[in-house]
Amino acid sequence: MSCLFSHIGRTAALAIAGLSVTATASAAPQNSVAVKAAIDSAVVVMGDLNHLRVTVDIPDAYASSAQLVDFPLLSPGTEYMEYKGVDVVASDSTSTRTEGKRRIDFNFTVQAFVPGTISIPPFAVVAAPGADTAFSNVVTFKVLPVDVDSLETINPMASIVSPQTKWYDYLPDWLLWVAIALALVAAGIWAYMLLRRRKETVELRRTPPVPPYELAMSRLSTLRSRNLAESGHEKEYYTELVDILRQYLQGRFGINAMEMTSTQIVKALRSNPETRMTADEMRAVLSIADFVKFAKVRPLPDDNIKAFTRAQDFVEQTKPAPEPETPEDESKKNESSNSK
Repeated sequence: MSCLFSHIGRTAALAIAGLSVTATASAAPQNSVAVKAAIDSAVVVMGDLNHLRVTVDIPDAYASSAQLVDFPLLSPGTEYMEYKGVDVVASDSTSTRTEGKRRIDFNFTVQAFVPGTISIPPFAVVAAPGADTAFSNVVTFKVLPVDVDSLETINPMASIVSPQTKWYDYLPDWLLWVAIALALVAAGIWAYMLLRRRKETVELRRTPPVPPYELAMSRLSTLRSRNLAESGHEKEYYTELVDILRQYLQGRFGINAMEMTSTQIVKALRSNPETRMTADEMRAVLSIADFVKFAKVRPLPDDNIKAFTRAQDFVEQTKPAPEPETPEDESKKNESSNSK
């Protein structure tokens, strides 16, 4: 779930750019910067997702000269990073300004795979050159091991026995292959005759397929109207959302996404010039969907909205360009206008 949010790179880059530029402003007062850290869950099971939130309040006058110290911000394309005993799999930040002050909220999605108590040291912010460093509080949470059924009985290995044989076990292997080949030939002839007989009927009833873009947008609209995530059916919601994207990739670009893993899909998108720029959008949706479907993660309502928006943006940005009009089309338009 390293890229749950495709705009992480843009937002984090703006936040770092606004807080890392050295300026010649005078040192800020000691109490002008406040840094607070909090963890969503104080007790988690190994591998569970947990959200570490850090809030930085700073006067707007010192925003351009302030520096973040050792914040685990993921750069675009990075899957995860190790930080103080945990793995940071996603990072996001937002900035708001009110009455001469600026607040920057950092949200880090972390995982721990070693049971025990983990303490994350304070986060530090320097408001201006020469000013005192503002520290956050220490964040501590407990990681529980995964329950293992120790009462399960392990049976010893069975002894070697002679299998029972039947009369057909003595038939040569080639005879079976000949029978299979004959059956396939007979089935092929029967299918050919049946299709030939019904060919004209099928041609009359065949309807033109719906273009992949229109089909995907229609299914997305239907999915949004069902309100699955809002009613607590997150797994069904993300299963349908990913199925829409997989069928769109197969119809639009010929990518066999229905038989691929999430990693294989992202790799195929990055190797395609038409989808290279939007591969991160798809990776973010697939990552959170995998966590919901296989790790039973309960995403936030805002995560559900962002996943749907990214999926819709991906389809919109990769839709085929309209075909240029031919001279025949123009002449038909002119004839239609003249007849009116």
